[in-house]
Amino acid sequence: VSQAGGSSTVDNNPVITSSSGKTNNTVTITAEKNATANVTLENVNINTGGAAISTSGQGNVNIELDGTNTVQSGTNHAGVEKKDNGTLTITDENKDGSLTATGGDRGAGIGGGNGGNGGSGSHITISGGEVTAKGGRWAAGIGGGEDGNGSHITIEGGTVEATGGTSGAGIGGGNNDNNVNNKGEHITIKNGTVTAKGGGGAAGIGGGFAGAGSDITVSGGMVTATGGKDGGAGIGSGYNAGSDSATNIKIKGGNVTAQGGENG
Repeated sequence: VSQAGGSSTVDNNPVITSSSGKTNNTVTITAEKNATANVTLENVNINTGGAAISTSGQGNVNIELDGTNTVQSGTNHAGVEKKDNGTLTITDENKDGSLTATGGDRGAGIGGGNGGNGGSGSHITISGGEVTAKGGRWAAGIGGGEDGNGSHITIEGGTVEATGGTSGAGIGGGNNDNNVNNKGEHITIKNGTVTAKGGGGAAGIGGGFAGAGSDITVSGGMVTATGGKDGGAGIGSGYNAGSDSATNIKIKGGNVTAQGGENG
């Protein structure tokens, strides 16, 4: 662990906190292949022009929530920005933590920014805590930034509210602006209370505007999914996503309310 360019020290379970009020300092977590980085956020309040929190590497990043945590990122960045092919897991073992993560324009609340990895946000798990994720314009609440897929997203517990920005899914893909495939796929909800709202033309859970929604499974929990106006499905695809846009959607359990937008 190093702070503000200082020398590195060994800390197997670092706790990151804001010493007083709001800061524009950022948190960067890198987990190398076959390694796990365990980090606790405790009453963190970050507002910055870059990525407030970014995770990268081929390994596993576990973020434990203690207290009230609020992060706001700048343009092209997610509130909690997930890069590379590793995993990101958000937990709340002490049952006392919350996180409000807001992306800047083109950045998801939790997931992909714009550019770099194509805006995609993948391999994200939420297992506890009160988590509020708000996508910036053209980005998902949880999942893809602009032009980005949102895939392999799992919610196992906690209270999760995910709201897409303009044309972004609540949980899933971002807006399609450059004829790319902004899917919301391999999304699993096993437990918890989940509220997902899509932006205009985007699904509550699934594809962003013009994006497909596939391989979506709900097996438990309380789920409310609302598609955005102008053609977003509650669970499925965004507006004008093509003939094969909503495939392999399974509801096996839980209490599910799905409402499409107009023409969705």
